[in-house]
Order: sequence, then structure tokens, then C-alpha cells
Amino acid sequence: MKKVLKGLRNILFISLPTVLVLFLFLELFFRFVIPASDPPGGYFYDDEKMYSFSNKRETGLFTIGRFAEIKARWRINNMNWNYPIDYYPVQDKKLITVIGDSYIEAFQVDADKSYPFLLRNKLSSDYEVFAFGKSGAPLSQYLHISRYVNKHLNPDILIFNMVHNDFYESIYQLHPSRHYYLQLSYNEEQNSFSETIPRPNYSFEQFNTWKRVLYKSALFRYLYHNLNVSNIRLQFIVGRSDNEFEANIDPVQMKNKQDLIHKATDHLIKTITEENNEKRIIFVFDAPRSSIYSNTLEESKVWWMYDMMKEICQKYNTEYIDLTDPMKEDFIKNGRKFNSELDGHWDEYGHEFVANILIDYLLK
Repeated sequence: MKKVLKGLRNILFISLPTVLVLFLFLELFFRFVIPASDPPGGYFYDDEKMYSFSNKRETGLFTIGRFAEIKARWRINNMNWNYPIDYYPVQDKKLITVIGDSYIEAFQVDADKSYPFLLRNKLSSDYEVFAFGKSGAPLSQYLHISRYVNKHLNPDILIFNMVHNDFYESIYQLHPSRHYYLQLSYNEEQNSFSETIPRPNYSFEQFNTWKRVLYKSALFRYLYHNLNVSNIRLQFIVGRSDNEFEANIDPVQMKNKQDLIHKATDHLIKTITEENNEKRIIFVFDAPRSSIYSNTLEESKVWWMYDMMKEICQKYNTEYIDLTDPMKEDFIKNGRKFNSELDGHWDEYGHEFVANILIDYLLK
């Protein structure tokens, strides 16, 4: 009995205080010494069926890496998107809206270093430029966002920023976990598509008090975002290697679904074109950058996606910019990657490069 009491006293007066002191030390350390990533919370707005960002915090710091090597300031505006300025009806200029996923969300750079804002700075005499980006959004969600921006802002030009996972994630049967975005549901018997209605994901922080409390901890955010322990754990359990992926997708798996992906992409681009027939539409497709860096571009397994986009855009007389050749030429000339070693998204150089490509294109 005395040993039990002694053990309890040790726990109460030695072990617990030690743990608490260590926790407080780590909390302060990951707030001020190595600042843990602190992104804005995602938020589903039921009136618009739109998943963007919570407006409870206007600014914050996004960091990447175990030593927070990359630090970027974000700013959530009046319409709940990451952008340095508020959005408003534009009267005296042409309005360009840039729609995309995490590349347009652009947490890897300061909000005023993203390519839509760089476009705005260079074209400000004739154009206003607004950006609508949310991590994980596929091409089908871009259609949903285009309806949203037409309703509220009526742009003259819509730029859709494309990456390789935009295609299969648009199809509900291939990626059912993204139900908080608009997707296409395929009816095999009728060989047709119908649109799903975006609905909330009740596992998100927005609907869980305990998650909101947990995310206030700098230690937790450091483990979750900077060390990315959830992905490390998943890779360990599933046993998949990054070598199986190219351009953030499994190219073999996608190739097996090529016919369905082609049909869905055709349907989406046709719908976007028909709903914006009096507007200028431009699709911009990121290059297979890892293949450019390794000088294995000819061996890339995602070429069929570029052929598909070129074919469909020509079919519907829609403008299309493939970034592969200009990025290849620039990399050969300068040897400078378009992303950091810590993250596959464009860094400041990448955003500036894409902005210059679009500036030249629009001015011509």
C-alpha cells in the first residue's frame, strides 16, 4: 500500500508537473522560436454551397518545414479568400478572375506574391484581377466557383489554373471523399453525368469544438503541418512510395481510368464554355516539373492529359496555355526550379514566372 501511495505521489508531484512544464516550453518554442504553421480554418458557407475560409481571422502565418524554413503571410478578405485586397464590383476596368486549387490559394508565398496579384500589379491600368483558390478543389469545383464569381462579380475573363489531380478528383466515383466540392456523378447505363450538390464535411474543424481547441496548440500544429505526421503515418501503413507518383498522381491508376476522365473533362469544359459564351476563357496547365528537373520529360506518363486538354480546348474553341515548354526552356537556361525542395507548389520564382507568361499572353 505504501508503494502504491508513493507511486501516486510521484505521478502527482513529479511526473505531471514535468510534463506540464515541458508542454508549456514546447508551446512557447513553437510559437516564437520555430513558429508552427497557422493557416486559416476552412469553412463551408451553406448559403453558397461554397467551401472557402473562415472570416474569424484576417491575417496569419503559414510555415513549411521542420525549422519553418518557409514563412508566408496570408490574408482572408471580405469574400473569404486568400488575397491582399477586398473584392468589389468592377466598373472602370476589365475584371479577370483566376480560379484554382492550392496553387491559387498560394499559402507558400506571401499573399501579395501570388501570380494573380502580380498580374494585377502589372496590368492595373486596364485590368483588375481577383483570385479564388482552395486547396483540394478539382476542375468540377472550378465550374462551381465560376458560377459564384459570375453571380457576384461578372468577370470579363476567367482563367482556370489546372494541375494533374484536377481530373479524377472531379468524378465522385473515383474520389468520393471530396463531397464538399461539386463533383460529377457518372451513370454508366446512360453514359451521362449529373452534378452533385456540395455538402458540409462534419468532421471538419468548423463543426468540432475539440478540433478548434486542438488547433490552438502550436505544438499540435507543428506536428500536424510542419512535420506532417499524419501523411508519414499513412505512408507507413499503406506502404506506398513517392516513386509511384508523378505530378502528385498515380499515373498508372489514372491511365486505367483514362476514358472516364476524358468524358468528364469534356463535359466540364463544354459546360464552362457554354455558360460563359460571351466571356474570354483561358485554361493554364502546370508542367510535369519533376520530369523537367530530372531530364526525363519524354518518359513522362502524364502526356495523355496534355493531349486531352489540347484536344478538348480546340474542340470548344477555348484558349489553352501549356506551361511545359516555357518551363523546360527556362530550367535549361537558368537551372532554377519553380518550387522549393520542401514543397511541390510554386515558390516566389514559380509564381513570378507564371505571371510573366500570362502578362505576355494577355498583352499580345
